[in-house]
Amino acid sequence: MTLAEAKRYLEEGHFLAGSMGPKVKACIRFLEWGGKRAVITSLDKAVAALAGETGTHIIRE
Repeated sequence: MTLAEAKRYLEEGHFLAGSMGPKVKACIRFLEWGGKRAVITSLDKAVAALAGETGTHIIRE
C-alpha cells in the first residue's frame, strides 16, 4: 500500500492499537522522514518479505 493509504486506513481504525497500529505508525514515520519502503513481517520471513513474497509493504510515492 502507499503511504497515503496507510495513513487513511490508520485514521479509519483498520489497524488495532495493540497489534498492527504501532507497526504501521512506525512505518509512516520512517517514510515521512525519507525512507522509500517499509516492510512489516516476522523475522523468520524476512528474506521472503524483502523479495516481495510476504509481509505488509508500505511505499512512499
